[in-house]
Amino acid sequence: MVDHSRAEGTTGGERAPVHETEPPTYEGLPVIGNTHQLVRQQDGLFEAAARRGDVVRLRLLGIGDFYQVNRPDLVEQVLVEDRDRFRKATMSQEDLGDLLGQGLVLSEGDLWERQRSRIQPAFYMDRIADYADAMTAAVRDAADDWAGSPVVSVEDEMKALTLRILAESMFGSEIAYEERGIPETVRDLQEPGQPTKQPVARMVPKWVPIPMWRRYKRGIREMEALIEDLVERRRAQGLEDRDDLLSRLLTGTDEDGETMSERLLRDELMTFLFAGHETTATALTFTWLLLSQHPSVFDRLTAELDAVLEDEYATFADLSDLEYTEAVLRESMRLYPPVPSIPRETTEELTLGSYALPAGATVAPMQWTIHRDERFWDEPRSFEPERFAGDDGDRPQFAYFPFGGGPRRCIGQQFALVEGTLILATLARQYRPELVSDPDVDLSVSITTRPLDPIEMRVKPRD
Repeated sequence: MVDHSRAEGTTGGERAPVHETEPPTYEGLPVIGNTHQLVRQQDGLFEAAARRGDVVRLRLLGIGDFYQVNRPDLVEQVLVEDRDRFRKATMSQEDLGDLLGQGLVLSEGDLWERQRSRIQPAFYMDRIADYADAMTAAVRDAADDWAGSPVVSVEDEMKALTLRILAESMFGSEIAYEERGIPETVRDLQEPGQPTKQPVARMVPKWVPIPMWRRYKRGIREMEALIEDLVERRRAQGLEDRDDLLSRLLTGTDEDGETMSERLLRDELMTFLFAGHETTATALTFTWLLLSQHPSVFDRLTAELDAVLEDEYATFADLSDLEYTEAVLRESMRLYPPVPSIPRETTEELTLGSYALPAGATVAPMQWTIHRDERFWDEPRSFEPERFAGDDGDRPQFAYFPFGGGPRRCIGQQFALVEGTLILATLARQYRPELVSDPDVDLSVSITTRPLDPIEMRVKPRD
């Protein structure tokens, strides 16, 4: 039985008493605070800090005070109830502003509301059904490629597949995906976020002409030129009878009937391309890892696939019957949330639960710790997709929030679930994963959750 009592404000174990007016501090070193622990431990730092309380202060170079939030009702206060008293964290703007501009991930206030209104119809389920054709075609090709690739780097495979799906969903199936150099450009743009490169990216300003930043800036220019070219071509060809995301963004209007500017169009396309494919690839990477370590779960998954799918490939029409398949994906995102925290910044002094926070504080609702908290989950470190195959019971709403929550919940949530389920179903129908790399995977838990070393698998055809 899950213990919900402490979620209501009582304490236990090493938790701080609720009458505290200042959050407890997880002690680090002079000057650098907890930065060395973040570099060396990552997930271990956040879990150790969570044992100090439901709101815990860390000190990180380049960020300053960082308040980690480890309780669902406090997450709800940040993302829903008091959302107008928070803004996107400065660290997010500094990390991603030149790449994503004023896209949905970083924009605020009236601009965000107008953009959300313009874009939301492109992600209704009937529209996602149109994108599913591109998903199905891409995963068919990936399944065929695996037949000749006995050992693969799962993360690389999933990133290549989800990037291709998103590019074709955005720009249409006629785009020369590889010939236009999209994979290479995206790799350059993602380089600063790689676990081994993050310390350099934090310490070396972007104006310093080191090779990584030169490649990054060149990548932005190349992607902007590609987007400009594709937009001009699409307008010249006409927008009627087009079902890709680009055409829908070009025609989408706000409540005043106005379409978005060229700059905002660029920002939104960059946002979807980069925020959209990597998180789904991460979820699938860890799903394959977990399935390779839990053969009984894989057997139950394939039993459903064999019963539901008429051939070797899943389609949009199959999704309603793939309940356990989706549950496997959801449980993987519980244990390994692709985005491990959601940083916000206070716009004024406020009280979070019983704790006083200053204006300008970085506050991070922490999926990583809440998803693994025994107060809300039985056997929280066990991989049990059955949790999501039935009723959630009385579990707090924000005990599980891999896509965020409140008005700013990820607009691509349904797109990602459809894409991830189709990929998982098609590949698991044909192949059984066998882990050949180290099963003890070291992690980077920062902007996204990533394995520090390649996860390599032998993909054996199912008997």
